[in-house]
Amino acid sequence: MAPDDPFASAESHYGEHRPRYGDRPLDSLVDRFDLDKSSRALDLGCGTGQIAVPLAARVGRVLGVDPNEAMLDGAREAASRAGVESVEFVRGSDADLRGSLGDGLGPFDLTTVGRAFHWMERGPTLDRVRELTNPGGGVAVFGDTEWLTKGRRGWQDEVYDCAASHLDDLPERTGPRTEPYENPYDELLTDHGFEAVETATFERTREWSVDGVVGYVFSLSFCSPARFGDEREDFETEVRERLDELGGPFGQDDEVRVISGQKPD
Repeated sequence: MAPDDPFASAESHYGEHRPRYGDRPLDSLVDRFDLDKSSRALDLGCGTGQIAVPLAARVGRVLGVDPNEAMLDGAREAASRAGVESVEFVRGSDADLRGSLGDGLGPFDLTTVGRAFHWMERGPTLDRVRELTNPGGGVAVFGDTEWLTKGRRGWQDEVYDCAASHLDDLPERTGPRTEPYENPYDELLTDHGFEAVETATFERTREWSVDGVVGYVFSLSFCSPARFGDEREDFETEVRERLDELGGPFGQDDEVRVISGQKPD
């Protein structure tokens, strides 16, 4: 993880407004790796527990690791609300996992990484994860659609234009990705010792409220409240007015992708 936390000031919005991945991706991993109440899992870069909490209801024990203490507080609150006790949250980064934090943590039957993998030093982290994985266990990298810069709906254009009027360095709005990743995660998993690598895709349509749209924007590292500074209230007022004029519904075409691979027996 970067030493300066890009999510500082975004934590509460992340916990409340970042979409959950849903049941189907997690159930597919339970089936693939034969997970049950005897299984242990690691959720690296766990954020506010979007994977760790529902996964803990499916396996015996989950350890969530994240460098942001406010994110971990949100994850603990989420676990408490869900009545899940078989999950523990520890502060640390991928670098810490490769260091002394990782000593004695394993073995795990599954390691999951959500929207955080692009912040990590991926190759060495996968090597460490493989060391901590039971034979036959695996790793799974989750991703979904980031709609502010990559969505295709008209209302998303309006929200982006509004944000761009307040932020000078907003990433370009490119629309849906058409080119492959420069360093595809499936190839990375293979290069670092995982076998039978596969990508599972789960499509869905989401409906957003105006509050949800605003909260989602503030949950993004490049649109956190701190990034807006004194213009935060002006942005929020403007985007709410634009969305009220459009009148909704505010639908999103979403796709959850899970790239997973298995450690050889």
